[in-house]
This record gives sequence, C-alpha cells and structure tokens, in this order.
Amino acid sequence: MVGAALSTVNAHAGRRVLVWAILAAVLALVLDFVPLFNLLGYDFSFALGLLAALASVDIGCGVANAARRQARPVGILRLAGQAIGFSIAILLLPLLFSTLNAFRIRNCNFAGGLAFFGLLPVATAIYGAGAGLLAGLIFPRRGRMVAFALPVLSVLWTLHRMYFDPPVFAYDPFGGYFPGPIYDEALRPSPTLLAFRLCNLVWIASALAVAVAAGRPRTDGPVTLVPDPRRWRRGPTLIAASLVVVSVFLFTERASLGFHLRTPDLLRILDGERRSARVILRYATAAGIPAVDLDLTMTDLDFRYDQLRDLFHVEPAGPITIYQFTNGDEKKRLVGAGTTLYAKPWRREIFVQAESFPSHRLRHEMAHVFAASFGDPVFGVALRIRWKGPLPIPRLASGLIEGIAEAADFTDPDGGSTTHQEAAAIIADGRAAPLSDLMGAGFSTMSGARAYTMAGSFCRYLLDTRGADRLRDIYHSAGDFQGVYGASLDDLEAEWRAFLGKQTLSAEQRARAREQFRRPAIFKKICAREQAARVAEARGLIAAAPARAVRLLQQTCDDDPAEPTFRIDLGQATAANGDPTRALILLAAVDRDGTVTAPVRARAAGVRAGIQFHLGDFDNARSALRDILAAATDEGERRQAAAKLRALDDEPARRTLGRALFGNDVTGALDPVLSFFLLSEFARLHPDDALGPYLVGRQLVPRDSQLALSHLRAACDGSFPGRALSSDFRRECLRMTMLAAYRAGDLGRSHAAARALGDESTDESERLRSADFLARIAWRQSKE
Repeated sequence: MVGAALSTVNAHAGRRVLVWAILAAVLALVLDFVPLFNLLGYDFSFALGLLAALASVDIGCGVANAARRQARPVGILRLAGQAIGFSIAILLLPLLFSTLNAFRIRNCNFAGGLAFFGLLPVATAIYGAGAGLLAGLIFPRRGRMVAFALPVLSVLWTLHRMYFDPPVFAYDPFGGYFPGPIYDEALRPSPTLLAFRLCNLVWIASALAVAVAAGRPRTDGPVTLVPDPRRWRRGPTLIAASLVVVSVFLFTERASLGFHLRTPDLLRILDGERRSARVILRYATAAGIPAVDLDLTMTDLDFRYDQLRDLFHVEPAGPITIYQFTNGDEKKRLVGAGTTLYAKPWRREIFVQAESFPSHRLRHEMAHVFAASFGDPVFGVALRIRWKGPLPIPRLASGLIEGIAEAADFTDPDGGSTTHQEAAAIIADGRAAPLSDLMGAGFSTMSGARAYTMAGSFCRYLLDTRGADRLRDIYHSAGDFQGVYGASLDDLEAEWRAFLGKQTLSAEQRARAREQFRRPAIFKKICAREQAARVAEARGLIAAAPARAVRLLQQTCDDDPAEPTFRIDLGQATAANGDPTRALILLAAVDRDGTVTAPVRARAAGVRAGIQFHLGDFDNARSALRDILAAATDEGERRQAAAKLRALDDEPARRTLGRALFGNDVTGALDPVLSFFLLSEFARLHPDDALGPYLVGRQLVPRDSQLALSHLRAACDGSFPGRALSSDFRRECLRMTMLAAYRAGDLGRSHAAARALGDESTDESERLRSADFLARIAWRQSKE
C-alpha cells in the first residue's frame, strides 16, 4: 500500500513531495526540542509555514510538470486540487509530532495551536500550491525557478514594507504573520489574521479562475493557456472578472482591513501636527489633547533632543518624527507593539502612546535615532558585515543597541534604584548572564528586564569612564572591543563588575530587584503567549464578567502553579465573583509561601485588605495594610498603604477617603469624577489633616496646575496646624509641586521644590531625577 501510494504521488507530482515531507518532519522534530517552538502554537506554526511556502510552490510546479510529461488531459482545477492535497499532506507528520510532544511539554491551548497551524502553514500551502501550479503551467521550462522566486520575492517585498512603512508587524501570503517585538508576549489567532487568509484565498482563486477562463481543453495533455482574452470562454471569464474585481478591492482596502498601514494612512489617523526645527509630533485631533499639554510635550522633546546632542556630540541628519497614539490598544491595532515603544532609527521615527508629563521612556527611543548617526548605513544600528571568503557574515550587537539607549536615559531612573544599583542586584542574586552572551544577537533570548538593565549599566560605565567618542566607535564597530578600547570584553566586564561591587544597596532595593528581575525570558516560560493572553483577558473581564475571569485564571494557575502573581489575580477575581472566603484562602496561601518575594507578599496583602474593607472587617483590613508596610519595597506602596490606614480611622473617612481608595468593589474601580469628589469631601470633613489637600492637589496637577499649587502649598509646607504629612508623603508632595509649578510656568518655585527634593533624598535615584529636572528647568529658562 505504501509503495502504491508513493507511486501515485510520484506519478502526479514527482519525488519532490517525499523530499519535502521528510524535510518538514525533520524540521518539526528539531522544533520540538527548541523552547517556545516546542508546542503547537504560533512560533511552531510560523517556522513550519516558511518551509511550507517553498515546499508548496515546488509541489504545485511539479504537478504541472508531471501532467505535461504524461500528456494527461487534466483540467486546471483538478491539478490545483492535487497540488493543494499534496502540499497539505506533507504537514501531517509535523502536526502529529507536535501533538505528541504535548505529552512531554505542556500545551495550554491546543485549540489555539490548531488554529495557528491552519492559518499559517496550511493556509500558506494552499496559496503556494496554486501559485506554483500556475508558474509551472505558464513557464514550462523555467517554472521551478519562477515558483521558488514567488515566495522569496513576496517575503522580500514584505520586508521592504516593514522597512519603509510604520508598522512593526507584517502579513504576507507566503510568510504568514510576523507579530512584532517579542516583548509583547500575548498572542492568539486574531480575526485580522483570519480575514487576511480569506483574502489570500480570494486572490489565489482569482488567479486560478483567470487560468481556467484562458484554458483550452486538450485530449493529449493538460489544458493550454490562451494569452488573448478575446478567445477566453465566456462563463469562466465572467467568474474570473468578478473575482479579480473583488481581489483588487480587497487589496486597495488593505489598510482599513488592518493588513498593511502606510504612512499616508497613518497621517490621516494622526491628523494633528506640532513642529519645531528638530522634532515633529503627530497626534490624533479627535483625542482632544489640550493645547497646553501639546506645548509642554514639544518643549520637553526639544529639551531631550539637546540633552542627547550634548551627550553623544552628534545629532540626526533631519527632524525626528514622533507618532503619538491615544493608547496602547490603538497603537497595537495600527502599527503593533501595544505595550512596547519602538523606533525606526533609519527613518528617524518613534512610535509611542500618550503618557503623562514627563515621559520616562521617550529619551530611550530618541537615543536610538541619535545612534543611527553612527550606526550602520542601512538600519542605523550596531550592525557590521564581515566577510569570510566569499560569504558575508553579519554581526548584530543587540546588547549595544539597547544598552546605549538605556545609558542615555541613565539620569532619569524609573524607581528607587539607579541602573547601576539594579545591575549590581542582578549580579548579587546570581541572575546575570556573561556580557559575551548579552552583547550580541543573543540579547533577545534573555529576560528583557535583566538584559536591558545589564547592557544599560555597562554602556553607561563605558560612557562615563572612556567618553562618548569611543562609545560611538564601539557602536559603529558592532562590538569590536579590542579594536576600540584596546581591551577584551572579558577584561572590561571584570572592571565593570568591580565598579558595581562598590554600589551600596539597601535591603529594600535588593528585595525589589529580586522581584523585578525574577521572571525568565519568554523562551523559558510555560506557554508564554497563551498565559499572557489569558491574564490580559481576565484582567479586562474581572469587573464585567468575573466568572469568566475566574475560569481563565484558574486555567492559568493550573498550567503554571509556581507563579504567585497568577494566584493573586485569581484571588481578586474570586472575590469579585462573590466568594470572598475562598479568595482570602488563596491569598493567605501566597503569604505563607516562603519562596515569594516581598513585593509579591505586599501585593497579596493589598488585595486582601480590599476584600476585607468591602466585607466591613476593618480590623483585619488594618492588619493586611500593616503587612504591606512591613513588606513594602517601594515608597509608593508605603504611601498607598498609609493612606488606606488613615481611611479606616473613622466612619466619615471610610465613606469618603476609603471609598475613593478602595473603590466600589474589590476591583478598586471607581469613576474618576466621583473619586475626586470623595477626596474633596474628605478634605472638607477633616480640615486638620494635611492628607486631604495633598490628595486633592495631586489630582489637580495634570488638570489645573495653578489650582493644584494652592492645595499643595497648604499640605506640604510643614506648617499645617493639624496632622502633618509623613516623610514619604512630603517627598511626593515636593515632586507634585515641582511638576505643577513647571506646568504653570513658575520655574522659580519648581526649581526650589526640585532642589529640596534632591537635598532631602537619601536615594541616589531620586537625586538623579532631581538633577535631571533641574536641567530641564535651566534649559527652559535659557530659551525664554
């Protein structure tokens, strides 16, 4: 039977079917032992789809050639059916191997994996088989060469689009779907991908219909194609014309369908523009951004531009364009990378979502554009081509690409530690990879949080100790440390680690870093893409459909029971679903787990406090809040817990401040207008408590800075007649005063607050932020 089957396949398509089947099976076996690719899901399907693209066009061409050699009177549609059948058949063993591998490697969403398998390699096989068949029919002598050229040219065209057009994702009939940065882990089969594959079917059906209309029946072989449309058969011609019209329409609407957004399409969406000599800001006028906020953003962009120019001693060849989306969801839908900001340095373009002033991530992306001035000439990054004989060997120094951007943003750290302190904590915790692994293309295979921090600290050390000129040189050379610095990377790493060993780290900083850098890279997580998608979906459903959120999170915990944050989410969802007793049991188990970090214990205690507040169990709520204070590693956690403790002191405070801070239910959700009213009521009912005007002023800072300043002055100047603010609140009050005064144009008052904040702080990170803001004030004063 096997011999007969092989003979049939050989007669209708040649031995290439067997060859491609073996190659596909071998690839599947290899992928079954590669992390992230070893389960039936997107990554496995994407890799197999690339092979399917080449295999299917070759098989389609082989079917046409076999029919021609045997002079069989077979119609085009029947040949297409054979080509598609053979192309799909070679995918059966890979599907079987990946399915069986689920007994060895946990697969959290087998149905979703099957959907990806159908939408990627199977859909590619259908499209490619039709395309290869047509190549074989139209080009009898060079059909195979043309067939192979089709997927290659298609993918090259897609890469061309990714280079010149805004999106960082791509759809391609042969290449399938590339979702963009790996740091956006959540990924499931989407309606857009399904719609794209349906369009692919229309496109290949249109091409085959044209061939059928042009075909002339023969009794001594496959049909011949008549190039003159006037001699085509009427019925098939009408069908082909209809399909062509639909295909052209779908192609012209590719932007609105979400397949391919071009720059003119994006400019119609982000239709607002602010421009200076160095920066262009595009935004959506429908978002209703106040003019004062746009002015503030433009001023800050020019400030960061000058900072980077002075740091690197170079500047881009032209203005930088920033595309600012209303939120991450809109950005994800239009250009990709929902939570990740990204830049295209070679285009001098940056893609971000709106953030409150001052943005703590824009300078990182701008640094990528500045680095293009001394990067490679095509992409503007740390990439060099070295020749080994006739072979070009690219060397991509991803660690330098991200490290130099992190180094440029060193003076505005996010959190209670500097980049050097965080790197020292990673090393002390035993989680640091050697720089030889980090500096090259292997950077992307590591935990993003750890990789960015280590590379940023190392590049900042090189900048501070050896200057900007040689940092530019090392970037341009893509990591020729011996040639640029006269020392090997290992020697430089030893010197840098000795420097980090002198960094002072508090117990809080160590504990915070242990949690911040605990999670592994995507390649080492259990069902990374499905788990991230589940958690994101559940968090969006917890208020509206808590039962559904509980089911999703229970599945998440079952698949990865060792991850404590999933259990905290499950506890909150369980309480929202009306079972606070079980929720408290789940949260207590997290607290008893001796392996969890202090920030995780604090988060669990916070959810526990919310549940108990809404149960009216204020004594246990106080106990949970005190647990937060004991475990807190962040000033913001301490302030939040202290404010909630104050809310429990008396019944009027519970009705006002308590409801504002704990929300209407365990989700903490509350309308912002109602929240502001409740905070104002707390301040009115407790005129002797500085916390009231502080909280009201804090809410007003981004809305009306002048009004905010009057409330902050009353709360923060230390002369409040009643209950004064603690040191944690006073520092935050200084920050709010600094921001509000800057927004209001009172640069003297902003300067005084920033100076006081730096003088009073015991953290190096706070002193750096204060100095950075003082530089912002000085720059603005120099321009006025």
